[in-house]
Amino acid sequence: MRRLGLLIVGLALLLAGCSGFSAQGANEPVTPAPIPTDEVPYPPGVSERAIEPNVLARSHEGALRTTSYTLTTRQYIVDADGEILRRTNRSRQVATNATSYRGYFSQNTTKYPSAGLTTRVDYWTNGTVVATRHQERTGRQSLHMWLAENGDPMTDLTAHQRIEAVLGAVNVTVTRHESDGDVVLAGSEFVDRERLIRPLFVSHPTNVSVQLRVRSDGTVVAKRVGYDATLGSHDVRVVRETRVTDEGTTTIDRPAWVANATLSTEE
Repeated sequence: MRRLGLLIVGLALLLAGCSGFSAQGANEPVTPAPIPTDEVPYPPGVSERAIEPNVLARSHEGALRTTSYTLTTRQYIVDADGEILRRTNRSRQVATNATSYRGYFSQNTTKYPSAGLTTRVDYWTNGTVVATRHQERTGRQSLHMWLAENGDPMTDLTAHQRIEAVLGAVNVTVTRHESDGDVVLAGSEFVDRERLIRPLFVSHPTNVSVQLRVRSDGTVVAKRVGYDATLGSHDVRVVRETRVTDEGTTTIDRPAWVANATLSTEE
């Protein structure tokens, strides 16, 4: 059981951190559009006067719990010369009510401190067992499997905790209503920068830019966070983008590599 606990903690630490689909345009300012009228409905926790981070985050989580979906996140940490110091990609496919899910985390680093040996972690669970595959830079890989009751590889499947954190860190307001009924929220001013979840070793965030696209049921279908920061001796720009897609059509197949994983019987 102790070894399984360490595996779960290690995976959780590896999956922690912050991601963006493109490092381009990281410094582009947010340009507000005309404020919508009161006649247009708002998502839960959203109004012209204020945003309630916990209400919107819970609505996002609740809406996704009733359907299958794919959540994809990418993050870039870029130095002043435009060099990407670290690039991370995350993707997971989740069944309705999170009865099963699978996903991966991968990273590519150049001058990032403590890059580590692991370049990718794949995970899968059917609600009964959990399996993970760790791949290292050397080409070596290790497989692990344990009972789901002994720990989940993911604790925030919908990323609602990050939504609540960024809305608590940055003052965002409604900037426009889209023709499909979505609401766009944006902000560029910290109100509590300590609430911002940052990558390891990144400090002193400034010049923040946040944009979220929210459906009427509260689902945050797209989120982009960018800010300047310090990484050791480097001045960097961190960009993280997350998207929700394939709602209701996502399928969770058992990966082929799971067949080679052996269920641990350690207590």
